[in-house]
Amino acid sequence: RVALAQPSRQTTAAPSPSTMPGYREISVDPETIVDNEDAVDEAHGARAVLARQGCGRAVSVTAVALLVVVATFAWWSGAHHAHLGTQPAAEPMTAAEVVSKAHGELESPDKPKERSEPSESEAHKDPEVQGKPKAKSEPSSSPRACTQMPGVRLQNGQGAVDGSGKKADDANACAERCRQSPDCGQAVYSTGGQGCYLFKEPAKDLKEYEADGKKDGAGDVFSSAVCGSAVEMAVHAVDAKKQRVAAVQEEWSKAEKRAQDLLKKLQPADKFALLHGVDSSSGFAGYLNPAAGGGNPTAKPLTMNDGPQGFNPYTDPALAGTSTQFPSLLTVAASFNPDTSRQYAAAIVEEFVGKGSNVLLGPDLEVTRVASTGRSFESLSGEDPFLGSQLVQPFVQAVQSKGIIATIKHWLDNNQEIGRMTMNVEVGDRAQHEIYMPPFKAAMDAGAGAVMCSYNKIYGQHACENSKLLKKLLREDAGFRGFVMSDWGATHDAVKSATSGLDVEMPGSNGKFMQLPQLVGEGKIKQSTIDTMASHVLASMFQAGQFDDRYPGTVLNSVSRTDVTSDAHRNVARQAIIDGAVLLKNKGSTLPLATKGKKIAMIGQYCNTDIYITPGHVTAGNAGTPFMGQGSGYVPTKKTVTPMKGLQDLVKDAASITFSADASAGDGADVAVVCASACDVHEGWDRMNFSLPEANQLVSALREQSGDKKIVVVGVSPGAVTTEWMKNVDASLLLFMPGEQVGAAVAQMLTGAASPSGRLPITMPPDDWKPIGGYPAGKDHMFLSAQYPGTQPPPHKMYKWGDYLTANFTEGVLVGYRWWDAKDVNPAFPFGYGLTYTEFSFKDFQSDCSGDKIIVTLTIANTGDRDGDAVPQLYVGFPSLKPAVRQLRGFQKTHIPKGGEAPMVFIVTPEDASYYDEAEQKWTSSAEKNEKVTVSIGTSSRDLLWHKTLSCSSGKVVV
Repeated sequence: RVALAQPSRQTTAAPSPSTMPGYREISVDPETIVDNEDAVDEAHGARAVLARQGCGRAVSVTAVALLVVVATFAWWSGAHHAHLGTQPAAEPMTAAEVVSKAHGELESPDKPKERSEPSESEAHKDPEVQGKPKAKSEPSSSPRACTQMPGVRLQNGQGAVDGSGKKADDANACAERCRQSPDCGQAVYSTGGQGCYLFKEPAKDLKEYEADGKKDGAGDVFSSAVCGSAVEMAVHAVDAKKQRVAAVQEEWSKAEKRAQDLLKKLQPADKFALLHGVDSSSGFAGYLNPAAGGGNPTAKPLTMNDGPQGFNPYTDPALAGTSTQFPSLLTVAASFNPDTSRQYAAAIVEEFVGKGSNVLLGPDLEVTRVASTGRSFESLSGEDPFLGSQLVQPFVQAVQSKGIIATIKHWLDNNQEIGRMTMNVEVGDRAQHEIYMPPFKAAMDAGAGAVMCSYNKIYGQHACENSKLLKKLLREDAGFRGFVMSDWGATHDAVKSATSGLDVEMPGSNGKFMQLPQLVGEGKIKQSTIDTMASHVLASMFQAGQFDDRYPGTVLNSVSRTDVTSDAHRNVARQAIIDGAVLLKNKGSTLPLATKGKKIAMIGQYCNTDIYITPGHVTAGNAGTPFMGQGSGYVPTKKTVTPMKGLQDLVKDAASITFSADASAGDGADVAVVCASACDVHEGWDRMNFSLPEANQLVSALREQSGDKKIVVVGVSPGAVTTEWMKNVDASLLLFMPGEQVGAAVAQMLTGAASPSGRLPITMPPDDWKPIGGYPAGKDHMFLSAQYPGTQPPPHKMYKWGDYLTANFTEGVLVGYRWWDAKDVNPAFPFGYGLTYTEFSFKDFQSDCSGDKIIVTLTIANTGDRDGDAVPQLYVGFPSLKPAVRQLRGFQKTHIPKGGEAPMVFIVTPEDASYYDEAEQKWTSSAEKNEKVTVSIGTSSRDLLWHKTLSCSSGKVVV
């Protein structure tokens, strides 16, 4: 079995300047750093993972992953910056300067200290520390790496490499072929004939190939890669990111021009038809017919449907099971993997095409402010805006590439379900720009065509009639160029909404926008306002290619009854579960299980059923299942594989596999697997506690039995849960509403056929933590009632509680791990945490300035006995970031074979070390204020393995 080495969670004396609250430095051997929490993220967006050379192993380049990490700019998957703003990015250094620095001019950091054993008080939360670190090796010369560009056909490079044009299995293999060839600088792969075309010098720009104004290879799918030294590729990715954002803006400009040309030909009735949905028997969640006015016959209907977690045919129960119930978006967030996000979205989009829908109502991007919120499982951001920013771009691109409009939601501050229809939110501009807006901004940079405004009020005005929200923040600050649709029934006043920035009312029939013709006639709304609204819708349709037949199927007038599921989609769902499953504990390498000849007991009702017994407070028919939360994002299915079924199908050498809803089957067993689910989660209300029902009771009952059995808990949760049972178990896996393929994925992870590789996208609170409490906050709760769920100030005290709540976001930017760090409160498990089935060594840390950028390089070695995924995380802190201590600004996920190594590069730009100055109403960098920046590398927000404080404002290191 594999010996797991767990980074000690015990805090040592932190060297200056790391005495800030919440800082945690992990002790390590002076010669190396061992970490078994997987340290590299395969950022095909803003964090680029480097292809590696180690132990003679060539590691394949993942298809949609940027194989070079750039802390803020990954050209297709990262946020424009990691925040919103208009600050220009500094010019990158030349490749020669980068390579020169990478080959010996980088400054060596202080050596880390010896790792310590976990304290006794923490032993129930962390696995045993096993194995000894290996000797530190000398840094090698900068390895070659490739920046991949899935779906992009670059201009041809210069000079053909020997073997150019030969077949390759896929884009990964083509990029890897270029990486291994020292003469290759660019690769272009075409699915047509599987041709892999290699060039010695890359094209001088990153524009897509066009001949006679037309793109190459109709029907083919292209991917490109640019290869060179690892550090050079990191800098290249910065340039690529900027150019990609510019290219998207150019696409919008062309779409807007076409929209204006068409608008001139339309009559008033045609324009009004673009601005509201209509009644239909389509079976879609919403239906908008642009051709209803009679003068726009070539425009296809907008057939809108939930959701971001699969096609939801909830209007017809008979269609349950004809679309895949994919895992939750929070599962994708836990993957820390942009490529997982892309594959997940691509599979969902294929099913949308099969069902005839061309507007996807998602993804959900709300940053989790309240850990108990009822829709936390639907968030692609988890509790961190940077994480969401990196994952949403490949998602949006996969959607829009098929002629489907991605609808990012819910704009804005829709962070609780209690009172969501009537409540008001008061939040500062800094928190808006730094916390709540960045994932939306990143989606817009990727080309998202629609935004859905939320139910709640902000600053006393409903979101869908709020000019600050829809004009100032959305269009002026974030630069959105698509159309804004209301959430269903969220339009309250036609004049206020139309003049404040709402473009489309949904569902629309008999709604407020049916009054628009009359209001224009009465002079209450200007015709120019109607034209602007209509042009936004048309521009989105043009930008998505809906007038150019980009949509690969037929847009239907009613939902197809065809079963659009497939084994390929189920494989994507299963792999997403594995990518996002978090291994919380693995004492003595309990996992993976040795099943041969063993008696395995499956304990708990949810090991063997997908039926959720509806509690009294849940309306019949509104409940989800043990493996998926309820609401518009729920996808009904008849194809759930339970953990019991999954294990029986996979394991054939066990002495027995038995089941009981209680603990009785565990008596005499060698291994007891407990299945527990916090499945009472629902759009429209928040959870009342953080417990994982039945887990504590079942585990306690098993420990009272005779024998020395191993106990493994498989927990299913919509978000944060307490883990008071952890001290009595040997291992634990946590899944975030995994969907129908839960059993197949669990079986593979329990047996080692697959390895869990997720990281926590939300912080796990300590035992007995509560959603709310009295003054002061911090002992066993985060919020006071004025912050969550809110209070009813005068004159609303006289009304029914909940009708006029105001929630004051007085914590400002202290959301998620930022709060835990600033308040110096220890969580059970921090943001970014996750174990693996192998061991990793972090070494060869180097850092230096290149102009106003900070370049950090390191090497990660897999020193264990199994292949595994590492996810190093980069955090940045500086004085003006206060009250926050540090924030995530880089992560990379990479697969490292046993005995292999992976070089990593992070580039920290001025934008990464910037904050939003409320007084000046602009972004300000630490460099502008002559502040030093502390850069930390770790395996979670608390487990920090290395740090360096320096300033690059002068272009030189100032420590």
